[in-house]
Amino acid sequence: MAVSRPVVVGVDGSTAALAAVRWAAVEAGRRGTGLVVFHAELCDDPDLLPHGKPPGDAELLMEPARRLLRQAAETSRQAAPAVPVRMCVRLGTAAELLAALSDEAGLLVLGAHGLGGARGGAIGSVALRAAASARCPVVVIRGSAAVDGPVVVGLDDSDGGERALAFAFDAAVSRGAGIEAVHAWHDGRPGRESGLREQVAAWSRKHPVVPVRMHVVRVRSAARALSGISAGAQLIVAGARARGPLAGGLLGSTGYWLLAHAACPVAVAR
Repeated sequence: MAVSRPVVVGVDGSTAALAAVRWAAVEAGRRGTGLVVFHAELCDDPDLLPHGKPPGDAELLMEPARRLLRQAAETSRQAAPAVPVRMCVRLGTAAELLAALSDEAGLLVLGAHGLGGARGGAIGSVALRAAASARCPVVVIRGSAAVDGPVVVGLDDSDGGERALAFAFDAAVSRGAGIEAVHAWHDGRPGRESGLREQVAAWSRKHPVVPVRMHVVRVRSAARALSGISAGAQLIVAGARARGPLAGGLLGSTGYWLLAHAACPVAVAR
């Protein structure tokens, strides 16, 4: 885990965003790094968008955003007083600016819905686009984390599955939690089960203090099975994929489903 890169959390004044700030602040404390609270301010004037940084004559435009950021910074300090906080505001659209910030981040954290989210929608467009396009791991805050629950990770034989295991073990170590590794299959044989067991065992040998349980279950929907397990978890981890019909082909159907329906925070390991 790269502790030198900060945790970045996107804020827009919504209740969901403040919940994301609290989670991100505690996570930054676990990682021993700083927190950046970030807000994207929409602007219709292209003359005010040189590289996304507000010029001097846009100070009045930026003041409401800075008030919002000060509120988020105070929320962070209440959750994790020792974590250094930096405020950042840029003019432009949230998804694009967050993707750019992810180059410098160790983790990007977002609420499942912002102020502009469609009412009744399962997940907001900014959170979904960030999870699909960011260049660092992304956590979307959903539901509630079970304080003493395990870290759940979905297993498959893709590169994304290996990244998900690495992220899950790091998360379990920092929380003093166990791992529930789940390989769900629905047709034919249960995939490369022996290889997956060895993959899990290899990570377990690197982190012998982490208790691990592996489950191989036959279900009609792997995504639904994982989202059901998430109700008792601190965190559920999915790997980003290079194939799949949804979210630009980068999340896959399971990752998309978890982001929309899981009962606890969801990490997409990129």
